[in-house]
Amino acid sequence: MSLLSQAKAFGFPDAFNLSTVKPVLAINAASAATVKTTSAMTLVIGGVMYTKAALAAQVLTNAVGPAGLGVYVQPVSTTVYYTIGVNAAGTVKVYQGSYLNQPLGAPTPGVYGDGLVPDVETGYAAIGGIKIVTNGATTFTLGTTALDAAGVTATYADFCGPLPSSF
Repeated sequence: MSLLSQAKAFGFPDAFNLSTVKPVLAINAASAATVKTTSAMTLVIGGVMYTKAALAAQVLTNAVGPAGLGVYVQPVSTTVYYTIGVNAAGTVKVYQGSYLNQPLGAPTPGVYGDGLVPDVETGYAAIGGIKIVTNGATTFTLGTTALDAAGVTATYADFCGPLPSSF
């Protein structure tokens, strides 16, 4: 049995999904709610290599929120990580994390957010992430609020392999 088959057999079907080239994730332009990468990407998904052209003015609307909550408006004075993933077809999806001690409720009441970098779903490779920190007067709406808006601090990271818990 191959290593990939073993990983799938033990419940880790995407353990080796990754980006093999540094995409250099960044804000697309001043006052933009979109991102770009400065290089094309080579991705490994399910053991097969794929290429994806550099992102240009990528809208951050195809999003998934924390389990039981869906995508939400990030409140004031919080830090939330957003992971950007790409699948074999080149579809870009954004995964919104939770903020620390965020009440998640359904499906399990009494469960609270961990404030860590969110994972991507099966069939996607994480290419990078954005850490959004809001001040005491500003909220953040993914895909609407500019990534360089007053009261918002955005930090970008490129990912390869296992996701970090923070950056």
